[in-house]
Amino acid sequence: MFAECKKATIYSFAGSLLAEVEVVDCEKDIMGLIVQKDDIGKIGSETMVVFYDGVKGLVTCKCRLSGWVKQEDGLTYRVSCRVDKQISEEERRRAMKVRVQHSVTLEILTEEGKVIHIQAVVKDLSAGGAGFECKEELKEEQSFSFLFETKFGCVRLKGCILWKKEFSDKAGNPYYRYGSRFLDMTAHQESMLRKIISFEYLKNTNIQ
Repeated sequence: MFAECKKATIYSFAGSLLAEVEVVDCEKDIMGLIVQKDDIGKIGSETMVVFYDGVKGLVTCKCRLSGWVKQEDGLTYRVSCRVDKQISEEERRRAMKVRVQHSVTLEILTEEGKVIHIQAVVKDLSAGGAGFECKEELKEEQSFSFLFETKFGCVRLKGCILWKKEFSDKAGNPYYRYGSRFLDMTAHQESMLRKIISFEYLKNTNIQ
């Protein structure tokens, strides 16, 4: 199935992070996942698994798990994992969007080659992009970057504006809402984003 895969993350179909696991026999049709004892109660027989493969990168699959076997250390279990369906990149990145309220500083390179800084608030977040608001009017297709600081660490993200809408506050002052997609995502960036999204999802649904 995979050439160089040693780690994976298990998610619910709603997008909640359930467990981080080790992968064994990754080249076989039925792989093995090594799961911590404390995590087995969260995981059902059908679930979503994101595999970290050295050749293919991040690969998301709908999987079927069976045959839980307690390991000698008494702290982990091995479970057989069969892939039912591989999820496309577009499906994966649109899988879940969460509402957030996170202040960031956009860095934008102007046509004159100057770097300007704009204060913005990220309002929603997915693995494929973000929605944000700011007082400044920006052009569609404008590229930007920002540093996203979270409890999991910092990650710098690059994006491109897809659309904009103009609004007014109670005093009649204009502000703008933008939709964007992320560019040039690395496996590390996407992994970090998924942790952030899962944390926000659990917080918003009072599961945490």
